[in-house]
Amino acid sequence: MMRHVAADGISPPWQVFEWYLVEGLVRTAEDSQRLGLPGRLKAERAIADAVPLSANRYLKTPTVFGFHGVYRLLARTLGIESGGRLGETGYELLSIWSREQGLDGFIGSGGGPGQSDRTRLIEAVKAGLEKGATARNSTWAGWSFFARHLAPSQVKPQEAVFIKASLFNDPKGFRREIMEFLVSLTGRKVWEASGSEREFYRRLRNNADAELAELLDAIDAFENFSRLCQDAFQDCLVEMTRQGGSKTSPKALASLPSVQLAANRVPEAFTKAVEKLVPLDESARCIETFASLVESDNAEDWVERLLEHHCTIQRRKPPNGKQPWFERFNDGSVIIRPLYRTDEPGAQDESYVHLFRVRSLWQFALDLNLVKQ
Repeated sequence: MMRHVAADGISPPWQVFEWYLVEGLVRTAEDSQRLGLPGRLKAERAIADAVPLSANRYLKTPTVFGFHGVYRLLARTLGIESGGRLGETGYELLSIWSREQGLDGFIGSGGGPGQSDRTRLIEAVKAGLEKGATARNSTWAGWSFFARHLAPSQVKPQEAVFIKASLFNDPKGFRREIMEFLVSLTGRKVWEASGSEREFYRRLRNNADAELAELLDAIDAFENFSRLCQDAFQDCLVEMTRQGGSKTSPKALASLPSVQLAANRVPEAFTKAVEKLVPLDESARCIETFASLVESDNAEDWVERLLEHHCTIQRRKPPNGKQPWFERFNDGSVIIRPLYRTDEPGAQDESYVHLFRVRSLWQFALDLNLVKQ
């Protein structure tokens, strides 16, 4: 029976499979097949160091930036995954994939070349769960499976047609409208020139219907607020790192330009974001989550609220909460934990803080030959 979580106490079976997938593609796929692969650099470093991939050697937030993190929401929206299992669309896609790949027996109870591959993968995941890391050495025959059958750029014709139809079939949302603009001459030029979701959505809004325009306005307003907070927080981490193991006072953090900018502009930016979120029924959640960042009289008070906001978010993370990225002391000072030391300051630009998956949709468009390279 397969464990529900790995020996590390945090990694579910799908995460262990992702480690194998990414490591397998890095080990055996061509460079062109690994472009845009989430976690690729982590896997390359682990292989170079001759250590297995694990939670400590993989992405810090795989549920956001990992392979599943990037594509899981889309998979659920398309009906590929439902409740942690294959949905109706997922089963049909798996059937097409296994047939085109010559892997009869991969699904169902019948025999065929796919049956042994599936068994090999299951055994590897079981071993990975027991170890809390990939549990196969460099000579494992299973590594080549990922490049031969799961490289994103090697989608077979029938699979490509099915995925394309699923992507464009969106009666309840805006994915079809976004995809059509993305692969159009205008949309493609905008994306290739900037790679900016903000710029892409600004141009999309010019031709969007009223409902989509309302959503895009809300996204833009919320991201203006988020960028102020994120840049301030990132610069605080850099300043804490610069102090090494010494305490950093709230007064020192309050002197940072990005903190002073945020303390001045956050109230207005937050108000605009809430106003734009009202029609989408998201304003109450936004207020509940971020209202404390608006109630401040000066930069020092605001940065203390920012630090407390981070601690609150960490405490609420499942299953049992997580430690803040820094230690706090009774006098308000902080020392950054070694794992989170950084010299990368805030972006200080208009880029979105959160991912809205245009880059993922663009990669799908390329892989499915919806745009000519």
